Amino acid sequence: MVYSSFILPTIPDFARLSTIGLDSLSLFIAIFVMPKNFSVGFLLSLLPFVISWRVAAIHDSFFGMASSTVVFILYILLYIDCVTADSIHVRYAGQSARLQWQVATVRIYFGFNMVGHFAEKIFAGSDSFAHMSQVFVGFGLSSGGLAVIVAGLCELAIAIGIGMGFLTRLAGVGAALYYLIANHYGRHFEDGFTWNNAPVGGWEYPMLMIVFFASFAIAGAGRFSIDEWLIERNRLPRALRRFCVSTPSETSES
Repeated sequence: MVYSSFILPTIPDFARLSTIGLDSLSLFIAIFVMPKNFSVGFLLSLLPFVISWRVAAIHDSFFGMASSTVVFILYILLYIDCVTADSIHVRYAGQSARLQWQVATVRIYFGFNMVGHFAEKIFAGSDSFAHMSQVFVGFGLSSGGLAVIVAGLCELAIAIGIGMGFLTRLAGVGAALYYLIANHYGRHFEDGFTWNNAPVGGWEYPMLMIVFFASFAIAGAGRFSIDEWLIERNRLPRALRRFCVSTPSETSES
């Protein structure tokens, strides 16, 4: 990323600070947090890393994308190792444990999928921000720049809430509402059902996302999440636990 930002350079202005800063944050967490608590360290370090990777891709940085791809393979191997180790642990043996990992895998993917949306709004530099502002003006919003910032922050919150599993039930409701509002302005609901309908695509994909996000309002994120870590160690106020799990007293022990 340093090479792509300052020697070539292919990553411009604020974006170079985003990539290097986020990668540095990710590395710090991986070194100092992940060895103490794998789930927290993995989730906290993965998000800034993926944002940096996405920003490099937006600017066609070959070296940034190539190095990030190698690192991402290491993340995948760490995750597989964790799943494998947990599957042979007596405490979590059985179908319920496998279902937990299935849900966690899909949840992390859909949550961090939002990186592709908010990175270009708030992390990819001035040209990307200006472009997105014009896109939002085209949606009928008079203040395109402000709308881009608000939308980007909402999508970042979804990545944290769903992808990391933080206040997940609340995040599920908020994400579903956000998609309803965003796709109203995007006019997908006016274009029929099928996603590839012209000109902007139908509501098939938006509704898939709405139902998926809303489903986490039922029971929360599961074991591999920030919520689980906070509740298990009694570091979350009881008043906030309902935003994480369906029963305030529920913990991993249940």
